[in-house]
Amino acid sequence: MVHDEQGLVSGRLLNGRYQSEELLGSGGMGEVWRGRDLRLERPVAIKVLTAAGLREPMAAERFDREARTAARLAHPHIVGVYDFGSDENASYLVMELVEGRTVAALIADGPLSVGQAVSIAVQACDGLAAAHAAGVVHRDIKPGNLIVTPHGTVKICDFGIARLPRADGQDALTGPAIKLGTSSYMSPEQALGRPVDSRADLYGLGCTLYAMLASRPPFAGDPLDVLHQHVNQPPPQLREQRPDVPTELDDLVRELLAKDPADRPGDAVVVRGRLAALLPRAGGPVAPAVTVQPAPPAPVPPAKPAGVGRPAPAADQPARRRSRVLLLTAMVGVALLVLAGALLLRPPAEPAASGPAAPATPTAPTTLTTSVTAAAPPVVPVTVEPGSPTPRTLAPTTRTAADRTPTAPATSRAVSPVPPADPIVAMRLSIQKQVDSGQLSPDAAKDLHAKVDAIAKEITEGDTNAATDQIKKLRDKLSELLRGGKLSAAGYDELSAGVDRIAAELP
Repeated sequence: MVHDEQGLVSGRLLNGRYQSEELLGSGGMGEVWRGRDLRLERPVAIKVLTAAGLREPMAAERFDREARTAARLAHPHIVGVYDFGSDENASYLVMELVEGRTVAALIADGPLSVGQAVSIAVQACDGLAAAHAAGVVHRDIKPGNLIVTPHGTVKICDFGIARLPRADGQDALTGPAIKLGTSSYMSPEQALGRPVDSRADLYGLGCTLYAMLASRPPFAGDPLDVLHQHVNQPPPQLREQRPDVPTELDDLVRELLAKDPADRPGDAVVVRGRLAALLPRAGGPVAPAVTVQPAPPAPVPPAKPAGVGRPAPAADQPARRRSRVLLLTAMVGVALLVLAGALLLRPPAEPAASGPAAPATPTAPTTLTTSVTAAAPPVVPVTVEPGSPTPRTLAPTTRTAADRTPTAPATSRAVSPVPPADPIVAMRLSIQKQVDSGQLSPDAAKDLHAKVDAIAKEITEGDTNAATDQIKKLRDKLSELLRGGKLSAAGYDELSAGVDRIAAELP
């Protein structure tokens, strides 16, 4: 098969290894296809330049830059790059296939809840902090470049116009300023063609937060008019669009949208901390979006005598004898009830219905029937993630006495929260949970996040031994924090379980 004027066709085999299967999306210069790596037998995303992209000056260089930039960033909140190459007249980029929806698609359905918007922004800050630490500025942060997976994990994609560190003459590859990013989310310094740093990404994040909450970016109009507004006009007040937005969040968005980079927050880590502090008020922890109530304890069977299964002290022997007598009495009572029931079921025995009443001691069948028929809390909260396409409140606003009735053990297990499929993501969310609940100091959390990032990097590079060493360092750090009083015992247990899960899933 050959490359047509629009891009690939289904079934095209690139360099005898990557096969295109389904077109996922297209833009002015490129297409993204669902494909398969036939050598490793895994699904991938394949990005190719279209004929229009090949005619764009320096497009191939920018395409190569995206490959080199993203490939150096191994992080749970950044789409991974696997390979880059060309086949005949097709330049291609092979990436991690991320199932989910872009934030732009979510916004198209209507404004997001405050909790969901803050959760997405927190995770985007994690990815940006990793990119900025590597000296990479994305320069096109917008809703279309943030993907939310079904588990609620946010991943940053499309580093096509990113600025690499210490790259002499880098701007020669990017063309006029108007083409550097999307005008609705472009920082004033980009619009003016001035040098940019990481604070340009924070401006794009501010525009994205505004769009998530107001269902539109802060400035609208034709591209040149929008660029003029970015440079010269203050954005409309967010709380006028969404009165339910907390004042602190409104203030943060306004700071992110400052015209002068010096007036914006210092870095993505600072922004993340301010956003994370709002999560309890905005709708709970990063994931899941709806807090699942803990399962009620299973009721203790009433017929089981005290002390069964373990030796009793001598002083308890009379009590044990009394328990056995009561047990034998109960068994006799049950036998009499069974016999009485058999007599009542006999056809000639109708007059026996007015006989003596059954003993007051409840039998095992009665207890089981009560447990099964008791009203149980709804199970729906466990299915909600921060990336759900149609966010809605599923948990009831009030709970009746019947809702609090202990349920059978099987029902209790059904309401257990579902952790993210990626153990690295689950660990990062667990760290933040400990901070939010006051069981871990924020300063210590930064060190833990760095160690989790180191583990993720080694796993991505396929170095299991190095990943094992990093896991040991993380365990040692948890023990040190516990001894130093910076991590509670309960927090230590939960985070250690997260480390165990990462270790168990090493290749």
